[in-house]
Amino acid sequence: MSYSPLNEILAELDLLQRREITVLSERVDQKRLTKKRDAKRQLSSLALFFIERSWEVIGPQVVMFKLEHEARKSEADLRAYIVELYQRHSAYAWGWTRARMSAWLMRRLEECVPELLTSYPEKALEYASALRDADHYGFRVSAMHHLKAGYHTALCVACKWHGTACELIRTAPPGTSHAMPQFRDELRLFATFSMSMLARSDGYLWNSAGAEPMDAEFENGILKPATREIEEVPLENVPDFGVRLGCPALRAKSAEGPAAFMGIVQWVEREFGTWLK
Repeated sequence: MSYSPLNEILAELDLLQRREITVLSERVDQKRLTKKRDAKRQLSSLALFFIERSWEVIGPQVVMFKLEHEARKSEADLRAYIVELYQRHSAYAWGWTRARMSAWLMRRLEECVPELLTSYPEKALEYASALRDADHYGFRVSAMHHLKAGYHTALCVACKWHGTACELIRTAPPGTSHAMPQFRDELRLFATFSMSMLARSDGYLWNSAGAEPMDAEFENGILKPATREIEEVPLENVPDFGVRLGCPALRAKSAEGPAAFMGIVQWVEREFGTWLK
């Protein structure tokens, strides 16, 4: 098994995507390609609008989030419980923390998104239409589903990378010293990835359904995941259609504090740094 720095793995996948999209652009009928590109751009623009509006509500609440309140435990009881989780398995503590954060975040979306859709009815109708037009969104047929999937993915990726680091640090040999790394630049790059690469890296660079650590090691303070082959796919069937817009939250803006994407990343850094040392 070979291990490489995370930034090198991401750079290779980035290059692969660029090649695939170039090939796809040459193969697919240009009229069909233009139609799909326009639909995806429209969907991304509308998602961005509602991400910014929802983060105006959620962002200040994230700042006030208390894991002990979410867990309904005192600070002392929560610390004891996390130690107990670590004793069962080193991944249980950060997996449990991720689950609590995700549940809280989904409830906040369920509270604010319906009101936003009512407040911006024309945008809401355009959003629903764009989801239909863009294809490959049959499992996210509503604005609520689409926004939940986006927020969930951002949280899952950040938790997997930081959780893996937490696990490696805690299980390092006695006398080994590792500082908790930040992955802000890497997470930004990953968030630019295409839908096709996002799906193919599920279970490798992130987990949609669970909280499994990466097969990785620390070398000179650098997190190095085990390298994997990324499956080849029939390019005519991928959901990218020759355009790669990445996560709309990357372009989100905020009047106060970090915008949505970096706000989620900093939230993970804070909670993991507080409870999973």
